[in-house]
Amino acid sequence: MTSLLTAYLLVLLLPLFVASWRVSLAGLSLQGILMAWMVAAHHPAPTADIAVSMLDLALVRGVLVPFALGRVLRAQRRPVREDVIPPNMLSWGVVAGLVMLAFQCASWLHPDPNGEHLQIAVAATGVLLGLFVLASQTGTFSQAVGALRLENAIALFELGSTGHVPLGLRVGQVAVFAGTLLMYAHFVRRIRPAAATVASGRLL
Repeated sequence: MTSLLTAYLLVLLLPLFVASWRVSLAGLSLQGILMAWMVAAHHPAPTADIAVSMLDLALVRGVLVPFALGRVLRAQRRPVREDVIPPNMLSWGVVAGLVMLAFQCASWLHPDPNGEHLQIAVAATGVLLGLFVLASQTGTFSQAVGALRLENAIALFELGSTGHVPLGLRVGQVAVFAGTLLMYAHFVRRIRPAAATVASGRLL
């Protein structure tokens, strides 16, 4: 579990330093696949609600997310370069500070240095970095990526829950997430980068 969480943390950070929408989508995909792997490792004999959760993580988040958004970007012939955060030392310094803050928050919330502590720290890192992406960029794709990062961070928090989730509720959660993804893809398709830049200039 520790190695999977370490890999998840690296997947969170790498797309912030590589300005490519393909890397961003690959990062979102790997987040879903790694979380599905964690669930499979924790539940060798999954129940129906766990199976639906794994379907959500591996198929919807791991496959449908990059496919839906990547299809829109390829149809627009979007340039490969796509900054998720401003490409400067200040932004990278903020990222480092947010990671340290997330691990400090995990120490406050769960002082015992075990697997659950690391899970809280990585999930908190995902939340803070997702909020930073939403706050620092105005493009529709970057906004969608930031929101999906937040969604995945919340899902990672939920992996630590030991309570049973009713099957109907789990299916509803998957349906809501899939609908949210389609809405993001719709907005990325309809609001082109040039239009977003003009709107941002008018606001300033």
